[in-house]
Parts: sequence; C-alpha cells; structure tokens
Amino acid sequence: MHAAPAPAPASASTLSWLKDAPFDLTLTVGIPLLAIGMGLSAWAVPALFLPLLAFHTWCFGFDHVIATFTKLAGARSDRRRNRFLIFGLPPLVFAALLGASTLVGVGGLNTAYFLFQWFHTTRQSWGVAQHYRRAAGGMAWDPPWLSELTLWSVPVVGILRRCHEQPAKFLWMELRLPYVPAWLVVGTGAIAAALVALFVVMRVRAWRRGERVLPHTLYFATHLLIFALAYLVVDDLHAGWLLVNVWHNVQYLAYVWMHNRARFADRIDSDAPLLSWICQPGAARAVGYFAGCVLISTPLFAAIFALGDRLDAALAGRVASMTLLFALTLNFHHYLVDGIIWKRRRPS
Repeated sequence: MHAAPAPAPASASTLSWLKDAPFDLTLTVGIPLLAIGMGLSAWAVPALFLPLLAFHTWCFGFDHVIATFTKLAGARSDRRRNRFLIFGLPPLVFAALLGASTLVGVGGLNTAYFLFQWFHTTRQSWGVAQHYRRAAGGMAWDPPWLSELTLWSVPVVGILRRCHEQPAKFLWMELRLPYVPAWLVVGTGAIAAALVALFVVMRVRAWRRGERVLPHTLYFATHLLIFALAYLVVDDLHAGWLLVNVWHNVQYLAYVWMHNRARFADRIDSDAPLLSWICQPGAARAVGYFAGCVLISTPLFAAIFALGDRLDAALAGRVASMTLLFALTLNFHHYLVDGIIWKRRRPS
C-alpha cells in the first residue's frame, strides 16, 4: 500500500499525527502490541496457533480484504473507474494461478504466497511511513533513500534467514524456499544492524535539535521491532508469520478507516451514502464500520470456500485444490489492486 496524500505539515504542538493522538498511538503502539502478544503466545504454546489463526483470519484477514473494496468500490464513481479491477482482474488472476498450478504444483503456489506476502507487508509499511514523513513536513535531514533502505533491511535479513533454515512446510503445505548460505545472512544482518544504529543516532540528534518527529519515529521503530521479532527472534515459522500478519492486517483496517473518515469528513456523500454515513464522527460509527466489514466478509468468504470444497470433491483431486486457488486469488488480487489504487490521485 502506498500512502494517501497527507495533509499540510502539522505544527509541533500536534506532533504531526496522521489523525490524532489516540488513533496514531493505536496504530503505532497498540496494534504492534496486539500482534506481538498473539505471535509470542503461539510461539510459547504451539497448541494456540490454530485457534489464534482462526480468530485472526475471521476477524482481521477477511475484513482487511473487504476494507480494500471500500477504497476500490465504496462509491459509484469508484465502481465506474475500477470496473476492470473489480470484475475483470479476479478471473485473470484465478486463470493464471490455475495455469501455474499445473507447472509448479501446490508447493510452488504456497511458496509464491509466502514470498509475496512478505513483500506486500513490507511495501505497505513503507507507504505508511511515507505518510508520516509528509505529515512531519518532509524531514529533509533524513534522506528517503536511506530511510527506505533501513526499513527494508530487517525484513530482508529475516527472509534470508528463513531461506537458510529451509522449512519444509508452511500452513501444512509444501514450501520451497531457495537456499541461502549462512554467510549471506550474517553479512546482511551486519548491514542491517549498522543501518538501525544510524537510525537511532539520527533520531537522537533530531530530538536534541528540537525536531519532535515522534509519530514517524514510533511507527518506524515498531516496524523494525515487528520484523526482528517475527523473523530473527521467533524460531517458529508459523508463529512469526502470524505476528507479522496480524500487525499488517489490523494496521490496514485502521489505515483504510482513517482514509475513509477523512474522505467523507463531516458529510454524507450521495455517491457513497452508506460508506460515508458509517464513516462519520463517533465511536459507535467506528465500531459499526469494523462490524460491517465482519458482517460482509463472513458469509461471503464462507460461501466462496464452501464452493471450493464442493468443487474439490467433484474433481476428486484431478486439479489443484479449488479452495486454495480461490484463497490465493483473493490474496493476489488484493496485492495487485492495493499497489494501484493507493498510487492514484483522486479525480476532482
């Protein structure tokens, strides 16, 4: 996800929040703590992984896909503009995955999902970090290229470590990660450590100069912490993946809600009457927004996967699992459209 246009730089008194202190502290501290709690619980007690995965998938995973559609198709003008992305792209993604399954099998598809999910999660985090940068006035003393290199450094070390470990299974399916030698993991780890140390030094110096970029610093630091814990501390592949995925999905839900809240600021838009109404001020409306995502996603995804199960039974294993292909289609479609819709400028 690439960040939506930020408002004018905030004054020092507001600390350059994207919305306000309660929301931004939830985004930069509360959500990471939730993800860390769930991930470390699954690591400490492996029997908890499956129930935590089920809870996460239902309450956060499905909903964050629905949240994409509030951006993609929330208004009539959005649906006109994005007709191909809504209706034309999913069949093409499904066809591509079905064709790929005949070449690489379930193991190849599962590996592609694992790697693309890592890339998508890191890219989304960079988009949010850039939104915080713009809200802080640009931070000319922190070059964007250096910031991006630092942000990617820990995730890159993490994925290289997983490749070196060569796990055979991911989500109970075959995983085929390319082998990476230990020296490469150690070398990139040393570079990442140096970049993180430089990040700390630059922030301390900025603070001493009176540049209070607390929101951006909090977000960036929790990003680094999340990936370090999930890939470098937690030695269980599934618990680490759950930690990052909870953080990513809940963060996305909150961020898209903030975007919709700003988009329909204090007005009911006739182009999107329901979405604009539920995004008006008030805690009850915010709860209603998230509850609405659950109420839409639960029967929709239940029907999709029930259809997949029936097709799998009818085909008797002659092709790759339709349930898996449907699930991957939803995920890869989300990755693709997310990389498009957040880069566009909204027409006047």
